[in-house]
Amino acid sequence: MSKMISHSWGNNKRVFAEHRTHSQIANVVETVVNSEPSSVIPRGAGRSYGDQALVTDGLMISLTQQDHLENLEMPISGLINVKGGMSIGQLLDATIPLGWILPVIPGSQHITIGGALAADAHGKNHWHQSSIASCCEELNVMISDGSIIRCSRETENQLFWATIGGLGLTGLITSATLRLQRIAGTSVKVQTKCYENLSTLLKGFDDATASEEYAVAWLDLLTSSQLGRGIVKSASVYQHGQDWEKSKRFNQIHLPKPRNVNVVTPRICRTHNNLKYLFSSKAKDISVASIRNYLFPLDRIRNWNSLYGKSGLIQWQFILPDKETSLLEEIIMGFNKTSALPSLAVLKRCGEASESYLSFCSPGWTLAIDLPANQDSYRYISKYNPLIANATGRIYLAKDSCVDSGLLGKMYPRLAHWKAIQKEFDPKGIWQSDLSRRLKLCS
Repeated sequence: MSKMISHSWGNNKRVFAEHRTHSQIANVVETVVNSEPSSVIPRGAGRSYGDQALVTDGLMISLTQQDHLENLEMPISGLINVKGGMSIGQLLDATIPLGWILPVIPGSQHITIGGALAADAHGKNHWHQSSIASCCEELNVMISDGSIIRCSRETENQLFWATIGGLGLTGLITSATLRLQRIAGTSVKVQTKCYENLSTLLKGFDDATASEEYAVAWLDLLTSSQLGRGIVKSASVYQHGQDWEKSKRFNQIHLPKPRNVNVVTPRICRTHNNLKYLFSSKAKDISVASIRNYLFPLDRIRNWNSLYGKSGLIQWQFILPDKETSLLEEIIMGFNKTSALPSLAVLKRCGEASESYLSFCSPGWTLAIDLPANQDSYRYISKYNPLIANATGRIYLAKDSCVDSGLLGKMYPRLAHWKAIQKEFDPKGIWQSDLSRRLKLCS
């Protein structure tokens, strides 16, 4: 197969590489074993914002989900084995009508199970459910010599915890056994509250997490009069007279694709933010929505990433412990003094970290900010990444595009141990990505 141009979901990273997709494990094994000395990286749905699943002059390999689960019968245990190429949406299609749901669900239903595990993804309920590692019982991982290793907390546990959060650099997740939880309905009761500044919003968020199952906040980082204002949307399963939903997809909005034009401008973003805050402040405090509409708001707009034009976007996501809320406030307020454009900002609460060596989440606040991929954005991020590291915070590598490799030791104290395990299972350095090269993860 000839090489082609592939890009990240943020469209800010592009590579010239080969991309192969297989539905049979045997074909994947053959491709990887015969790839030497080429570099190989697993690629799921292509939803990584940066260069995590791209490898210049190498091979990107995908495992598609071919099995159909319409006739699935859930065991009483709630354990289900799925292929790594299955998407979150496909899993929910099969399990929600039976009264089961994945306890931890990332922000897009298009992400594959393998990709979510490789990122140790989290959702809008991390403070009490932790990351997706908490509901993963077992993995089958194809390492660089083509063998498939079954691993769990008890068996080959070092590979298990190096693969979860390992960004595809220990091998390809061929399948996973996940633990689901019972769900009493298919809708959620959503509570919406607006706050005029950051301090009251943080207090309101903590109040929501005391009683609700999910919570997320949208922040306006562009207003000059009410810095840090925002909206907290919390939700719990609505249990009154629910009919189980049938398997269905979103009715997606298709935006006209601009021809290499960035339509995310300061004026448009400020107008959007003002209208969003105004409408939310006047809307009903309580509403009922489908679980998917609440969990996947951006999935309703099919090609929203194209709005940033040819240069694309960066998603900068960091976490800070509770004692560092002053730094969180400084970062938020600082956008009022720079030309960097925070077009979207989402705040979540995090609880205990998983045992993954590269686990991102830990107790504190995580803020994800979408910015146009330009020098203003890079300068602002570069200014604060060292301060985040010094404050025992960290950058989410699964979304990163520009962190300095010299900061990783502070951010991820178990990085050296992860590198040793990665080297043990990939001594020839077959698994590589542009991110691993940039950050010297597999050296």
